[in-house]
Amino acid sequence: MTLPRIAAVAAAVLMAAAPVRAGAIEGTYRVEGKNPSQGSTYTGEAQIKQTGQTFAVIWRIGQLRQIGTGVVIDNVFSVVFQSIIPGRAAGRPGIAVFQIDNDQIRSGIWSTLGDDTTGQEVWTASDRH
Repeated sequence: MTLPRIAAVAAAVLMAAAPVRAGAIEGTYRVEGKNPSQGSTYTGEAQIKQTGQTFAVIWRIGQLRQIGTGVVIDNVFSVVFQSIIPGRAAGRPGIAVFQIDNDQIRSGIWSTLGDDTTGQEVWTASDRH
């Protein structure tokens, strides 16, 4: 392989792996998900706000609220979260990992502490900042 060809391939790889721009994923998303064990589905929304090097995430699924802190590495958005239900004890903490495509959260998987299965979510941008 010639040096110009190697340079072209390297540039293409670097462009494909370009990190997400600061603040690019902020906004409100429609969430469609599937619970791990029983396979039931749910819908709701999630809001993302950049808070420095991290992101604050709030999910609203029916009466359930989940709050989390996320980080971005390359095109992967990882969030640690916990469920908040008014008048009840907080739920088990969990982790969610999402693929970012064209500066938007697309789809990912999640699980809570101690579980051995994963749920799925698909996010669709509804209001972007």
